Amino acid sequence: MNEASTDLDVCIVGYGPVGQTLAALLGQKGWKVGVYERWELPYPLPRAGHVDDEIVRILQSLGVADRFEARAVPATEYDWVDGNGDLLFQIDWGKPTKSSWRSDYIFYQPELEALLSQAAEAHENICVHRGWEAVGLEQHEDRVEVTFRGGTQDGQRWEPNGATTTVRARYVIGADGANSFVRKAAGITWDDFGFSETLSIVDVRLHEPDREIAMPSSGQMCDPQRPVTLFRWLAREHARWEFMLMPGEDPAELVSETSCWSKLERWGVTPENATLIRRTLYTFNSLVAHDFTSGRAILAGDAAHLMPPFLGQGMCSGIRDAANLAWKLDLVLKGATSDDILETYTQERRAHVSEITRIAIALGAILCETDPEKAAARDAEIRRHGLPPVPPLPALTAGFLDKADADSSTRGRLGVQGLIVHEDTVKRFDDVAGSGWTLFCADRSLAEDARRICNAVSGFLTINVVYISKAPVEFPGSYVDFDGTYKAWFASSNAQAILVRPDFYTYGQATTSAEVADLLTAMISRLRNPLNAAPSLC
Repeated sequence: MNEASTDLDVCIVGYGPVGQTLAALLGQKGWKVGVYERWELPYPLPRAGHVDDEIVRILQSLGVADRFEARAVPATEYDWVDGNGDLLFQIDWGKPTKSSWRSDYIFYQPELEALLSQAAEAHENICVHRGWEAVGLEQHEDRVEVTFRGGTQDGQRWEPNGATTTVRARYVIGADGANSFVRKAAGITWDDFGFSETLSIVDVRLHEPDREIAMPSSGQMCDPQRPVTLFRWLAREHARWEFMLMPGEDPAELVSETSCWSKLERWGVTPENATLIRRTLYTFNSLVAHDFTSGRAILAGDAAHLMPPFLGQGMCSGIRDAANLAWKLDLVLKGATSDDILETYTQERRAHVSEITRIAIALGAILCETDPEKAAARDAEIRRHGLPPVPPLPALTAGFLDKADADSSTRGRLGVQGLIVHEDTVKRFDDVAGSGWTLFCADRSLAEDARRICNAVSGFLTINVVYISKAPVEFPGSYVDFDGTYKAWFASSNAQAILVRPDFYTYGQATTSAEVADLLTAMISRLRNPLNAAPSLC
């Protein structure tokens, strides 16, 4: 660990995947970040188990995606089975994605955290302090002061050791989980979406990792006697079952070792062929913070939102928070924009995560049916007509987006990463060009005009102007579209230029040089006055 500092650009409270991601992203920009984590040791057991292609693209920007993918398991389908284990419906998770990664991966969280920790702590400007619990927060006009008390970890117990320290930072980020001290200290309240279920989570390590088990690789058992979520491959050696707590059951009995092994018997999993590594109760709620910021205190991850697990988007949403927040904080800290832009963090992320929560609740209502007659009718309906389409993840609808063309097909949606030819090698775009502001152009002359505008503001903001060509050309920043990904993107968008933000979401699009000039000029003006005519949260 690096030397401690009492004067920081950013203080992050909490060092799970969200705090780690934010620290790594800010570390890339050179900001002085202090991270304070209550527990002295990383949590050794799995919790989250699913990420999608967008999250792996963020891992790619941190240089850890390939190592992550080597240990994760691509999920090609998501099966819904009835109480007998017979297939009701299969969701295809193997479709092509915008991000040039597989659509879904199942993973083992301690391995992901180790990679993210390495990515963050590779930067000398990132100081990680374990064994410190936040106990005080004071906000001032130009800084926050956060007081911590030291403690010692004994297994899952934490005991104060009498030490205290106070740090000063320009901003404090509460990535400190569902019971966030930062959220409470900042006076931010929850909005309750009304869904709550308690599950018994059982993780095992198989003695023979590749042995066959009669269960989906990932899916749901829609059994009215006890709904179950199934993950055969939680990374390469582990499997997970999530059993719903039924009315009248004793929670302690449900997670007893005897009860866990008894429930696993139907899949042939026994103490002779597996080791029980985790058995715990977890209540999944549906809560979203009313605001994600209060003065210089900002929330991210579970501190800002909690959702049912049925879409596998809880941790994904937290990592999206980190990616959204990092580029905005970077601009604020360097003085390129005012802290008003941080209000768009709440606008964008709160609406996005609220919609995902609603979708997860709707899925949970279908999956968690315990009335036998209603469950039988549900199963019959699914067999006849299939599952109602699961809505795609929502676009951003308000915030730091082009206001002149609110109806464009790309605005607020995840941008594309395709394969390009670079120095006689086929690579993913981000591995060559990075992940800052990028203007993708389908026309060379349009790219030339755009570059002149961007060069004029290069001292204020760097915008990478890229010409996507069909064949190699002598033009700086030109790349050959290897597999037609970008050609299809331009065609489907009816655009000749698409402006993408550092978090990979599209700001806006244009078709002519004049429109590109307007797009860039308006965006730069927005940065200088972030809330100029910004959409209301109401």
